[in-house]
Amino acid sequence: MTLWDKLGMDDKLVKVLQDIPPGPDAADFGQPYVTIHQLAVELDQRFPEVRKQLDVPLGGGATRHAGLVELLGKELVDKIRRYGDVYPIEAAQLSAVRFRELRLTGPGGRDLVGASRTDLPLIRLRPQG
Repeated sequence: MTLWDKLGMDDKLVKVLQDIPPGPDAADFGQPYVTIHQLAVELDQRFPEVRKQLDVPLGGGATRHAGLVELLGKELVDKIRRYGDVYPIEAAQLSAVRFRELRLTGPGGRDLVGASRTDLPLIRLRPQG
């Protein structure tokens, strides 16, 4: 059994994503997408024991060690590719075409993402039905 399974990560991520409400003018579009960074922050707020047990920072930052953001991204991409439509979480990409800067601010006002030259992964619960 992997640490991901021992921590019940799939269930925790589904719970976090279920609690993210759609915007007031976007209810017809289904579950909202969030960036992997937003998902990491929400997971850390609701289940701080996960990051403690993984012994990782929220983001990799200057230390170059993988953080929660990177671990979530890698594991989710692997699971979505492996299980496809059966997996309860889906991903999309926000293209970086003509993006000059995107900033996401985490707890304490710390920048989680600065200017990015790569496409940004977006995550949401897979629509049912």
